[in-house]
Amino acid sequence: MKKFFILFILMSILGGCSSLHLSSSVKFESPVYSGEELHIGIVGDKPVIREKNITFVELSMEDIENGEFTALDSVFINEPYLEEAAQPQYADVYLQSPIPFVFINSERVILAFVEEELSYEGAHTIKSGDYLIGWVDDTNFGLNLYDNEENEKTIQDCFSRMFMSVENYKQTGQIL
Repeated sequence: MKKFFILFILMSILGGCSSLHLSSSVKFESPVYSGEELHIGIVGDKPVIREKNITFVELSMEDIENGEFTALDSVFINEPYLEEAAQPQYADVYLQSPIPFVFINSERVILAFVEEELSYEGAHTIKSGDYLIGWVDDTNFGLNLYDNEENEKTIQDCFSRMFMSVENYKQTGQIL
């Protein structure tokens, strides 16, 4: 009988822990970006987002090197292109850019992109947990996923917050 009682108590505690975890993700609310329409350059696949007021313009790394992005509000570079984006010829492009550059799901710190002497593989591994990192006006910035969980909802939330930051930059000159 005593063993049954202890087993019942342990199962209640463990069950309570798992329901607490479920309830915290249920309570997670993420506002959709509802500001002005933004035109975002994208190198690679367009992310799946909730917003209707975001227009993605496909770019190549050659377009980036040639400066064919200044009419846009920001440029996002997707994961498969990060190693190429960290090549030395692009560092000055990012450093001199009048708009924010955002690197999606980089395993490496921002220095991989803005330091000519540093390769992607030679840069430190990112430890901040940021899913989106970027650079504008001598300022690096980053946004992480809610609760550091990578799923569709947390990724979309992260993009919504980045769109808010891009709009804030357009209006105030401050990225975050």
